Amino acid sequence: MKSIKKITLVALAAVLSISFATAQVGLQAGYSMTKSNDKNAEGMNGFHVGPTYNMTIQGPISLQYGLLYNFVTSEIAPKTTLTNHSFDIPVRVAATFPLTSGLSVFGFAGPNFNIGLADNFKVAIGDNSATTNLYEQDKDRSRFNLQLGLGAGLQYNNMGVKFGYDFGLLDMHKSDAINYKNNGLKAGLFFNF
Repeated sequence: MKSIKKITLVALAAVLSISFATAQVGLQAGYSMTKSNDKNAEGMNGFHVGPTYNMTIQGPISLQYGLLYNFVTSEIAPKTTLTNHSFDIPVRVAATFPLTSGLSVFGFAGPNFNIGLADNFKVAIGDNSATTNLYEQDKDRSRFNLQLGLGAGLQYNNMGVKFGYDFGLLDMHKSDAINYKNNGLKAGLFFNF
């Protein structure tokens, strides 16, 4: 499993470094939601923000990628919250179709590499609170998630809106008793410089 992660990260770094010079740089921000595959789990809501890049390959086909910071949180019980910080590295193949002058619609699909920074469980007790980072407490829990996503968007000149959903592919817990996969939804605005 570690060799797959290393190969994936090396390939991603190569693609990003080769195409950086010819990429159209942008900024994306918007709503984020993550939800585990547990049927009783509730979604965690928050936001994402970060730089994006769009490299034309040929004709209407392009490669879209970026580095997005995610902050999502949920109150799971009175005075008890769960907060997650992570980075997404989406790598999408997109097809763009012009509608009128300056207006186009696009669809995209591809992997998303999610790297967890902190998964904090906070309990308030009176005026005090106790916070535990679940990644540090449970050593069987993985910070790395590979997702497969698809979505669509609408662009007018240099700005637009996009919507996408990522399906978790990896079991993020080493225990055989726990099957923990994490899915994500994003709706955001973007501006290309």
